[in-house]
Amino acid sequence: MLDRRYEETMTKEERKAFEKEKLGQMTGKEKLEYLWMYYKVWLLIPVALIVAIYLGVTMYRGMNEEILLNLVLIDSTANDYEELSEELRESLGAEKDNQTVRVNGNITSGAYQGEAAFSTLIGTESADVVICPESFYRQYEGDVLEEAAVVTDNQWLQEKAGIEYEPVYICIVKNTPNPENAQVFVDIAEE
Repeated sequence: MLDRRYEETMTKEERKAFEKEKLGQMTGKEKLEYLWMYYKVWLLIPVALIVAIYLGVTMYRGMNEEILLNLVLIDSTANDYEELSEELRESLGAEKDNQTVRVNGNITSGAYQGEAAFSTLIGTESADVVICPESFYRQYEGDVLEEAAVVTDNQWLQEKAGIEYEPVYICIVKNTPNPENAQVFVDIAEE
């Protein structure tokens, strides 16, 4: 190995050749340890840059997203709401790519986690319409949920939203940020 004093007096080309020779004598594990020990900042810069770009794009999309409707499904059995969301976008007359319909179908009635999630959605004004069983409606009737449309034997709700209980209560939330679109959805679901 070369003396440190000699290494400092090397030209740029000599240092490159020396580094190449040194790395050539190391095993794969030793190379990784060496690179991490001496060049970790240079290895982390591309990672940090990729993370920053990803966060910037995500924030930009979030700031420019126009939510047409927030739909909350209680006790839904469906796993995917993409088709429902897209169908509702079209029904509500979405003209731009940034106009979206959000469907939250992971709330279970009678479970603490479900109640907490529902309270959070209401508190953040992230709910326009709630589809729920009668017991859930009775629990929140008047305080959070306005008068409900009651439907039975609705094939569309069964197929698209995974709603298998009857009767189905379709309620507009009192503090809805999208009252017009909420009413359009209720009219669609009642058909």
